[in-house]
Amino acid sequence: MQVAELFDKASGKLPMVPKVVQELIASFNDKNINMDDVANKVAHDQVLSARVLRLANTARFGGSRKIGSLEDAVVMLGFDNLRVLVIASGVSGATANIPGFDMKSFWGRSFEMANTSKALAKLAGLDTQLGYTCGLMSNIGELVLHVAEPEKAVQIDRVVDGGADRLATERMVLGMDLTEVGAELARRWNFPDAIQDAIRNQHNLVPPADASPYALLIGLASYIVAGFNRGMSEQDMLETVPQRVVSALNISAELLEGAIGHLKEMSTQIDSLL
Repeated sequence: MQVAELFDKASGKLPMVPKVVQELIASFNDKNINMDDVANKVAHDQVLSARVLRLANTARFGGSRKIGSLEDAVVMLGFDNLRVLVIASGVSGATANIPGFDMKSFWGRSFEMANTSKALAKLAGLDTQLGYTCGLMSNIGELVLHVAEPEKAVQIDRVVDGGADRLATERMVLGMDLTEVGAELARRWNFPDAIQDAIRNQHNLVPPADASPYALLIGLASYIVAGFNRGMSEQDMLETVPQRVVSALNISAELLEGAIGHLKEMSTQIDSLL
């Protein structure tokens, strides 16, 4: 099966993100975006604005002061933070229930990836908001597979639960994997090339020097999220983390050691948006 054929099967069933979310994702390449216009567009979508304000008032963003409106959010959080709140709210809120698919668990993993990728981006001197969005979208292809091929996707999940590698199993059953499918969905949603490339190549990191920085970023985030969610200690993580990838991101051993506690928290924290 080809990727285009898979999307034909999913036609009319895939989630569509609000136009303002697409505009914000495209704004990573646009330094002249007007945040007041964005806030006004978000305000006209009652469901989206409610989700944004709920997340804005969590301890991670809002702190102790109540954020009562999108205008307050712009002032208190700044454009970059509000942008990722709108993107996260819009993308996760666009997905509907899919039979046999644990949506809450999926978005739980996705937000763990997003938060960990953002923390790693800061260590690496990369754009933290772009890193967050790459992490959030890293496994979106899995959702598409469940929409287009629900019976085969459930079969794959069962095999993976038994210990098999997910990408290898998807290729065996479908002839493609979630990274190819996710990159194609990102293209259809008009995401920047950097996000498409990161999704497609997040596991193609050998040699690291040939990989894009955001592919390296979410590849490393995937390792850290998986390790800490399986009970790995901070010391074990420091000793086993793939050093070639860490070095390719220009993250020093000292920086990584100082941030390992924060990375563990980000990779295992249930996001308040769920």
